[in-house]
Amino acid sequence: MNSAAPSPNSSRPPIPARLHDAPTAQGLAIPFLTLCHRGRTSPVWGAIDPERYALVLSLRLCQVCGEGLGSGQGPGQQAVVFVRPHDWVRGVGPEAGLHPECAAYSTRGCPMLAGRMPTYRSNAIAARITPCPDPECGCPQWIQPGPDSDEARRAGQPAEAWYSILIDARDYRIVPFQATESDPVTYGVELRGLRIRRLRKVRGTPGSGPTILDRLAAMLDLDRLTP
Repeated sequence: MNSAAPSPNSSRPPIPARLHDAPTAQGLAIPFLTLCHRGRTSPVWGAIDPERYALVLSLRLCQVCGEGLGSGQGPGQQAVVFVRPHDWVRGVGPEAGLHPECAAYSTRGCPMLAGRMPTYRSNAIAARITPCPDPECGCPQWIQPGPDSDEARRAGQPAEAWYSILIDARDYRIVPFQATESDPVTYGVELRGLRIRRLRKVRGTPGSGPTILDRLAAMLDLDRLTP
């Protein structure tokens, strides 16, 4: 999950072994998917690198560490997908998958998932048009996301409820879907027909009632308790 810079007063979770070689900023490992200036030590928190996003989806890579999620043929190969209730209803999620340990790190380090931010970061898109002083950086050529992109729609909006779904890696599939009339075809993680190993709420929204994913989680818990 790629949302925003950490709060200066927030605790920094320990970086897992899988991410020890990742570049860091403000005490956190920089996700593979995060847009960065040259050298990948100066991230634009909340902005997604479109080239890396395409690479992550096409090669089945973890959005945080950039390593393969596996084919699911080996023992214990699992993936985590972060979704919102309306993603589940639509049947496709825009968030690329993660290794379970990278997902656990994200739920603690990402201020959106950890519940430390009431709204999505609003200046991530504007930061794309502010070149850095490095003349060799490619930031002047960064492309702004379209107005109907998930990143653009989130900017400045109230935080949503987020859930993590643990699945077998063999069930992790990337599919095209129709988004809007102006952005007709995009790609995301298929949520239909998943064999869910675990579903849990990562963060809620104050004052809101149960969502479709809350009810699904309750049903799954009941199934596990029923002989």
